[in-house]
Amino acid sequence: MSKKRLGSTLLAGVMILGTLAGCSNNTNGSASSSAAGGDSSAATGGIVTVDFWSAPNKVQFNFWTEKAKAFNETKATVNGKTIEVKVQEMPESPSSEAGIQNAIVTGTIPAASENISRSFASTLAASGAVYELQDEQWFKDAVAQKQIDSIISGWAINSKQYVLPEYVNPMTWQWNSKALKALGFTKVPETVDDLDAVLKAFVANKSKMKDIGVTHTLYRPALLRSDQWWERWYDFQGPYMALSQKTSWVDNGKLTLDRQGAIDTFEFLGKFGNTIQTNEITDLWTAEKPSVLVSVSAPWDIQTLTEAGKKYGLDGDYVFGPSLVKKNGDTPYNFADSKGIVVYKNSSISDEEHRGVIEFLKWVYSAENCTQSDVDWLKATTMLPVRGDISTNSAFTDLLNNSPALKDLVEFSKYSVPCMASEKMREIQTALTESGLSSYIQEAMKQEPLNAPDASKAVDNAFNAMKSAGGLN
Repeated sequence: MSKKRLGSTLLAGVMILGTLAGCSNNTNGSASSSAAGGDSSAATGGIVTVDFWSAPNKVQFNFWTEKAKAFNETKATVNGKTIEVKVQEMPESPSSEAGIQNAIVTGTIPAASENISRSFASTLAASGAVYELQDEQWFKDAVAQKQIDSIISGWAINSKQYVLPEYVNPMTWQWNSKALKALGFTKVPETVDDLDAVLKAFVANKSKMKDIGVTHTLYRPALLRSDQWWERWYDFQGPYMALSQKTSWVDNGKLTLDRQGAIDTFEFLGKFGNTIQTNEITDLWTAEKPSVLVSVSAPWDIQTLTEAGKKYGLDGDYVFGPSLVKKNGDTPYNFADSKGIVVYKNSSISDEEHRGVIEFLKWVYSAENCTQSDVDWLKATTMLPVRGDISTNSAFTDLLNNSPALKDLVEFSKYSVPCMASEKMREIQTALTESGLSSYIQEAMKQEPLNAPDASKAVDNAFNAMKSAGGLN
């Protein structure tokens, strides 16, 4: 949920310092032998103390603290010693990723943590800092319990699994319901033609829109910010995948973006023209009269909007809509703001600590506890757990019926795709904006809506820059 992303720090010094263990994986979840330099004091008094890091926010920390407390009460053991899981929030400054990298180098890394994206997992895996999970029985069992066999392949990194997906925020569109209604629309747009009709109506009814406080169509300050590289997940990746029906950016050292799909995406954003709002608005959707027609959705704000008295739905204040596709029947792919759990491989983590954290994760996602763990997660965070049965499992029925917003997001989550598995993601996405998207949007903002300039040159410039920045073919 934290919006701070990968820092510029890389793991270049990790192998030099020799802090990473060379242990091999096996199917029972324990390393082949105790790692050299392991903390023997952790087992003093017949207790194995196991560290687990939560994301740097209170709701996730509280969730994992409660799970650790319940697990500790089972008095599970390893080598005859009682396992005691301790939870703390991972450091967030300058970013959680940088905090993890520093902990690896200094030997203060926990046995496992959550809050890991597919891309950052790729960085960790390349340095040997995390265990492969695909052959671990507890991992296979968790995948089966969550019914995510068809989803887990999207998390693969070089055909291997390093992350147990934990939550997904489908990033689609958040519409101003009152504005849509005032323009005469009774459903959210689903296709590009639907969007064109809405924009045409907006241009023809600017005075009516001003009466209800709406001065712009699309709110997206980040479109002009190359330094906010992660924002390309939200405003480029989702529309690109929906419009091109392709889901890959980078694969095996090659830029796999479809040129025409990228052109269509640039021009899709360019359609909004001079009605794009690029000034920052802190109370955009909690204001009495939101000043925009649509923005990229922020599912984690549902609770905040509810507390502000905002009603969800077409007859309310705001409503989520799917990624817009070219034609009915196309798959409305969207970006999965999604992270998961990894198990760290480090000389500072003893064999007993490693085995202890596996027992903890095995317990949380066991046949007996998995569904309840995910129900508790949803209650605590209002973020959707990654499950294939969430819309059909009766354990979630009441929660979803009480939150129409989450119920809609469940449907969108079926088409959510995580970020690319590339160590150069920051450089690639920075180049996309710096050499193509930002300058194109500046040109588009000189035009009236529905008059998007030709994006061919901007896309070609962006592709060349991305290949160079990422060392891609």
